[in-house]
Amino acid sequence: MTKPTLPFDGGRLRPVTHADADLMLALMTGPEVRRYLCDDTILTPDDVAGFVSASIGQDEDGLGLWVIETETETTAGLLGLMPVSGPLVAVPAMRGGIEPTIALDPRFWGRGLARQALLAVIEYGRTELSLTELVAAVDAPNESSHRLMQTCGFEECGTTSGTAHDLILYKRLLTQGAAS
Repeated sequence: MTKPTLPFDGGRLRPVTHADADLMLALMTGPEVRRYLCDDTILTPDDVAGFVSASIGQDEDGLGLWVIETETETTAGLLGLMPVSGPLVAVPAMRGGIEPTIALDPRFWGRGLARQALLAVIEYGRTELSLTELVAAVDAPNESSHRLMQTCGFEECGTTSGTAHDLILYKRLLTQGAAS
């Protein structure tokens, strides 16, 4: 399987390529995005190149990173669907899970793009990858991400300590029927 382009209402998700590294660096070093996504760490070009290479390495499994584009093909952010990694693999509720991660350019906040993109990935995971659940970890103070998880059908299933903040853990069962 090759990771596909995924259309959604208002835009599309297209697989990340090496040509997207500069775009990713600009997005992920912006203070509003890195505050929670990167625990306020400023990533280097080498860090981002590593993310791109890791994503491309997961293409055959149908996982990795996608660029979120609007209907006019304007880049609005990134969405990842990847195996849980790092310290979260030690957390029972997260171990062995597949986690969506979203980084949206602040210019596109509040427009529903993140929700539509996440719903597209949920449906893709259910129908094309035959996943039975997704998991997520959200920084406790990140209210907009909590709302996103809840409106996309994720349910809170625990907490754990994170690098900068406590993390609220979520799970979304991927049962029969379309994502909603």
